[in-house]
Amino acid sequence: MSGFSIRNPERRIESNPFDVDAWNLLLREHQSRPIDQEREFYESLVTQFPNSGRYWRAYIEHELRSKNFVEVEALFQRCLANVLNIDLWKCYIVYVSETKGTIEKYRETMAKTFDFALEKIGMDVLAFSIYQDYIAFLKKVPAIGQYAENQRITAVRRVYQKALATPMHNLDTIWADYCAFEKNINMTLAEKLIAERGKDYQNSRRVEKDLQAMTRGLNRQAVSVPPKGTASESKQVELWKKYIAWEKTNPLGTEEYGQLARRVVYTYEQALLSLGYYPDIWYEAAMFLQEASQTLDEKGDVKLAQALKVECIGLYERAITGLMKESKLLYFAYADFQEEQKKFDAVKEIYNRLLTIEQINPTLTYVQLMRFIRRTEGPNNARLVFKRAREDKRTGYQVFVAAAHMEYNCMKDADVAIRVFKLGLKKYENEPEFGLAYADFLSNMNEDNNTRVVFERILTSSKLPADKQIRIWDRFLDFESCVGDLASILKVEKRRKIAYEEAQKDLGMNHSMLVIDRYKFMDLMPCSGDQLRLIGYDALKGNDTPSTSTSSNPKPVPTRGPQAASAIMGGAGGHADVARYGFPRPDISQMIPFKPRVNCTASFHPVPGGVYPPPPAAAHLMSLLPPPTCFIGPFVNVEALCSVLSQTQLPSLQYDKSENGMIGPMNEADVKKDLYQLLATTSDPSAVVRSSALADLKRKRGDSDEEDEYSHLQSSTIGSIGSRDAYKRRMNKKNE
Repeated sequence: MSGFSIRNPERRIESNPFDVDAWNLLLREHQSRPIDQEREFYESLVTQFPNSGRYWRAYIEHELRSKNFVEVEALFQRCLANVLNIDLWKCYIVYVSETKGTIEKYRETMAKTFDFALEKIGMDVLAFSIYQDYIAFLKKVPAIGQYAENQRITAVRRVYQKALATPMHNLDTIWADYCAFEKNINMTLAEKLIAERGKDYQNSRRVEKDLQAMTRGLNRQAVSVPPKGTASESKQVELWKKYIAWEKTNPLGTEEYGQLARRVVYTYEQALLSLGYYPDIWYEAAMFLQEASQTLDEKGDVKLAQALKVECIGLYERAITGLMKESKLLYFAYADFQEEQKKFDAVKEIYNRLLTIEQINPTLTYVQLMRFIRRTEGPNNARLVFKRAREDKRTGYQVFVAAAHMEYNCMKDADVAIRVFKLGLKKYENEPEFGLAYADFLSNMNEDNNTRVVFERILTSSKLPADKQIRIWDRFLDFESCVGDLASILKVEKRRKIAYEEAQKDLGMNHSMLVIDRYKFMDLMPCSGDQLRLIGYDALKGNDTPSTSTSSNPKPVPTRGPQAASAIMGGAGGHADVARYGFPRPDISQMIPFKPRVNCTASFHPVPGGVYPPPPAAAHLMSLLPPPTCFIGPFVNVEALCSVLSQTQLPSLQYDKSENGMIGPMNEADVKKDLYQLLATTSDPSAVVRSSALADLKRKRGDSDEEDEYSHLQSSTIGSIGSRDAYKRRMNKKNE
């Protein structure tokens, strides 16, 4: 098993395409091979994880080692704008600086590269090196003449000021460099500029400390994989949402809303690098872009508002063409956004793109498209969508229900709606949900006779299995209880009883539970909750009276004695286990976990053949350790090792006390000091008793040299641990 998990990453990927560890193992193997042989692997890697900056960077660096600059630039065009990974962007800057040095406009190209990078990822908390490299590059640019020198100083000062207004690591270094830069130019002007920028620096420094506390525990290097619902994944989602909410509170206190919106959007982008399979994160990011665009439009910043709208469209396109290509939620939200912009042709294209995906049920898409066409083009064109939906074999019965309600509510034509239901009943006669929807529609129109006809037609149909007729019979009885007389109610109840017996032949049917549906109304039941559970009625929706469910001080439940028995039979109170589970349960709090064991002795476990589970601390440690499948050797023969250790003879060393107070290589005073410290900190009672006996012996012999120095250690030890024995305590006092 261990060999399969370690040596066969290809087979692991076949069983789980999102096995990140297996992909990393393959990546290490393929990085040492020529790139011409490995492009197919890298393409499959970035296709599986399209928003992972780490994998894109590995692909690009492998191409760079072979000096394939054309392929490198093509890869940068594919990933750079959408994957805002700080390491990937640093790789891009290094590539431009190392490969564009021979072109004529190298300095202009590098300046544009740095400006482009700062525009995209300049707000990152790890952007210190980019600012530092940009400043160093600008300082090295030659300036001929006073005008050129002033232009260079202005450019350097602009980058410094932008960096000081950004919360990021190593901000103190940039501040110190900026102060030195201004002082080297003009000491008089430096004091004023430093004082002005000092406020931004202090504010950014404060926010950076709060940012560190807010992002503690975030795994920014995690690769987007479909969620499994683990505790670690839930924790990461919680931390990211907490971080996004914190950014929305405007911790920098900026008065420019556009800057605030940019920081929040960048935070969403960073979250999507790790949470790309969470549609709610995509939706919340798009909603924030829409709200920010509207806010900026109201404030008069039309240019930035339009830019955010374009960015919102790009976000939706990235979602539905990438990781969320099968998320109907994002398709519908994208369509609503385009409809709000009056781009109706784009909305139709979005719905058509969703309908072309074969593995997705198109019923809901047809329903939403029919509603959109009804809003924009009228009900007549919406009927064409309904016709198209009927021709699609993948469509469910829900589209007939939606079309019928549209005809009745929008066109005010009940006859057409009924004809739509009849048409659907021919096709979906075996669907109880469609029959219930048809019956409810007729009941709401007060068509009592037609409603009975529909019920009879559905229940007498041979296409509907007996087990699916149960809900229809329940709804039929509820309908007759509302509008029928007692004779019709009893007649339906009798037929319903026969249907239940046929559907549940293998189960013991309690006929008392069937009569409950005749008298119940909404969540009001004719019996108490305990009685319903004992009868076997599993459709309990509430308590028998509203006061019992809203009581803030419920009455204690008796668990033994005659009151408990009367509670089960309908009296006050009730047994805790019966009230919770519906039947008595044994007390399992004292049960011992059983774990089977091969060749087990009777001393391991009270039950032969088992062992005790590890203690909680050991179990927690075992959960943190790698699984046994990760270990492939070397394996140790434990019995042989124990045999060797038991036969090993340890050398016995004896040292005599010398005249200068040395015991072998050790000083006698150091030995005593270490011994007393050991006795003072030990919790072994036998050691404390021995130390007391040793102290008594030394008093009788009169050997008190260097003992006073450690007497407080002895007294504290004996007083705290050895004083448990009253006789020894009295004897110690007499000796003193």
